[in-house]
Amino acid sequence: FIMAKQVEQLEKEKKELQERLKNQEKKIDYFERAKRLEEIPLIKTAYEEQRVHDMELWEQQEEERITTLQLEREKALEHKNRLSRMLEDRDLFEARLKASRRTVYEDKLKQFQERLAEERRNRLEERKKQRKEERRIIYYKEKEEEEQRLREEQLLK
Repeated sequence: FIMAKQVEQLEKEKKELQERLKNQEKKIDYFERAKRLEEIPLIKTAYEEQRVHDMELWEQQEEERITTLQLEREKALEHKNRLSRMLEDRDLFEARLKASRRTVYEDKLKQFQERLAEERRNRLEERKKQRKEERRIIYYKEKEEEEQRLREEQLLK
């Protein structure tokens, strides 16, 4: 009997614990839903505030960028105007430099042309000598063959 009472008591406590847990779960779920419902407008307002702040920051940075670009443009124009006074000197310097380099180039080209002509003459002369020697060898060879043929003919006679 005591054992049955203890089992019944344990089951009763188990049911109460489950019911308490279920009620606690409902309370937590309700609380979370309520919290979210309360947070949604706050999140929206925070988002709007952040968006407005970001837009203001972007506009400020854009203005700074534009003013910086304008200042750089003005400095570049001043620099250009300052350097434009040196334009004639630069052109004169370039002309002198190009003229001196052109004379050096022409001198080297003339020397090259002379060496080329000399080398051509030498090679042509060498080829003339070589052909003359070849013709002489061929002449003597033909002459010798002719003499050999004549000797053979006489022997045959």
